[in-house]
Amino acid sequence: MKSLLFSIVLIITASTLYSQINYSDVLIENTVYTNAPEEIQQTKPFIRERWFFEQRAYPYETIPSNAYANALEQRDLLREQNIDAMPNINWVSLGPTPGYYFSYGNISSRVVTGAYHPTDPNILYIGPANGGVWKSSDGGINWMPLTDYEESLSMGAIVIDPSNPDIIYAGTGEATYSGASWYGRGLLKSTDAGNTWTRITNGLPNSTYFSRIKIRPNHSNELLAALGSSGLYKSTNGGLNWSILVGGRCDDVVFSPTGDTAFAIGSGTGLRRSVDGGVTFLAYGSGIALGTRNHFDLCLTSPNVMYASVYQSSQVRLYKTTNYGTNWTQLSTSSNFQSLDGQAWYDLYCRVNPWNPDNAYVGTIDVFRTTDGNSFVNITNGYSGGYVHVDQHYLFFHPTDQNTFMVCNDGGIWKTTNNGNSFTNLNQNLTLTQFYRIKASPFDPGRILGGTQDNGTQQTFSTLNWAAAYGGDGGEVAFNHFNLNYIIGETQNGGLFRTTNSGSSWGQATNGINTSENVTWVAPIIDHPTTSGTFFVARQRVYKSTNNGGLWTAISSNVNGSNAVREMAISKSNPSILYATTGSQIFLSTDGGATWGNKTSGLPGRTISSVYIHPSDENIAVVTFSGFNTNKVYKTTNQGTSWFSIHGNLPDSPVNDAFIYTEDVLNPNTYFVATDIGIFLTQDNGANWAELP
Repeated sequence: MKSLLFSIVLIITASTLYSQINYSDVLIENTVYTNAPEEIQQTKPFIRERWFFEQRAYPYETIPSNAYANALEQRDLLREQNIDAMPNINWVSLGPTPGYYFSYGNISSRVVTGAYHPTDPNILYIGPANGGVWKSSDGGINWMPLTDYEESLSMGAIVIDPSNPDIIYAGTGEATYSGASWYGRGLLKSTDAGNTWTRITNGLPNSTYFSRIKIRPNHSNELLAALGSSGLYKSTNGGLNWSILVGGRCDDVVFSPTGDTAFAIGSGTGLRRSVDGGVTFLAYGSGIALGTRNHFDLCLTSPNVMYASVYQSSQVRLYKTTNYGTNWTQLSTSSNFQSLDGQAWYDLYCRVNPWNPDNAYVGTIDVFRTTDGNSFVNITNGYSGGYVHVDQHYLFFHPTDQNTFMVCNDGGIWKTTNNGNSFTNLNQNLTLTQFYRIKASPFDPGRILGGTQDNGTQQTFSTLNWAAAYGGDGGEVAFNHFNLNYIIGETQNGGLFRTTNSGSSWGQATNGINTSENVTWVAPIIDHPTTSGTFFVARQRVYKSTNNGGLWTAISSNVNGSNAVREMAISKSNPSILYATTGSQIFLSTDGGATWGNKTSGLPGRTISSVYIHPSDENIAVVTFSGFNTNKVYKTTNQGTSWFSIHGNLPDSPVNDAFIYTEDVLNPNTYFVATDIGIFLTQDNGANWAELP
């Protein structure tokens, strides 16, 4: 996955409750998020996912099913039309390769699936949540991306054909369980060990969300796939065509070693068994109560033994069967998970050692292991001194060594060779980190800080190696443009931290802020362009600090009622001019942020994703929008009194950011926009856009 950065300070962004979370005025009343159980709604992964999803769905209850397909078709058409107009720009990766996150050591980003080559354990394939398929040929020391140019880089499941390991299947789309997931675009198949791929969609939903793919033993052309909310699917011709077997949510699927028996599990499908190789599935088993999310596995050398992990109502229950799934018994040690399972809708798996029916693993926030078939103990302890990152998503076993396996989590991938007693970090050469926001130092453009998903605010000094300056989910960053000692950063939900010694140490910086005010997941921080030490942040009100974040003072009343401010911008040529947005509305201040007037008239009813003021003309600003089915880029030349679209021939994709580049003498008004499907520029005021290669 390519991490894209404009060296002129523009970043292309992907994506603990300090106070009441507010989704601004874009809140949709009837979605999978608003209808989720209350205990799920208060977890950090849920709030993060909702923030990302709702801005793209609004004003609809969900993202239209064909929205991304249409956007990609429009992009491809634009490529064909503008083949001679595409600018000659080369992108260079700036990392993190790797990042570093305190006690966890090296990190990459959220990895959700993986597989060993069945005969050469030096060859590994992994799938990040949004980074495409990656391959290692030396046991995880070095990695290379394989699918950078596919329509979806979101991964859900990977499986390798044991009879021909050059055949690899990668299901796109991550099937999370809070509501909507990051979309996939079908199944990827390679017949040459990952060098080339074919995208397959026949019989699959427009947007795919793969949870598991399994190949029937001794019948390599037959596959079963659990596609989350889309159901249980089957292919009989090597993945080229698919048909649905059972509707409703399906989380997991497994074959017996002979391939004659198969099992499927999910809150929609229930627990089902097939005794004809996966042709028909019937309800099966007693003694097990399924939940919101369900996973299971069987022991390949003792297939009568199966384990299941079930998440329901903030609890994880563990079950075991010793008679091929006919009868299940709840394990008494389920109580061990009570303090760690509140977000198991997000991170949960169940895996059984292929050689030992008494050795099984359950992943939640940490990895739990049993060696006696009953008692599970925490073997990673990520929040209490452990060095394996928290939030577990998958575990896959070595093909011949029963003590060796890999664990995948929000920090990347770790390996054990002693059955989980210790782990080795394998993230050194992976470039996967997901950024929300990023900023370069005005004193040293090679010094870059950026807020990341679950790996803190990462920082680099002109190298591919980054390291965390602060923890949590990161957010915005702002530099004092006149004194390199002062930098202010952000954690999720408006948490603030700062340094007064150029990063040698960091501390909390919320003094004076009313933290009971509503705030958005990634809140704005901006620095004053002409006055040293002055910064602005916002919740319902706008706050100002004149001493580098040491103390904040509210300088306005609520900008838009109880709605939280989402984006802000300040004019470099006249710092009395500021913009603030709350969801789909935009406001202007001409007195330095004290009073605000609504300037939304003429703009579409979509979530505003960015505001950028022309660096030398306070009257000109560009505003961008997320969502679908409308123009996404608008411009004003009179401080928001009126707006006009400069969307032109841009594809109908969410736009995340905009930048006006004025340093080119021949083209002093080059506009860049970052979208969900690529980076585009215009040099004729939006009449024509070209994609950056």
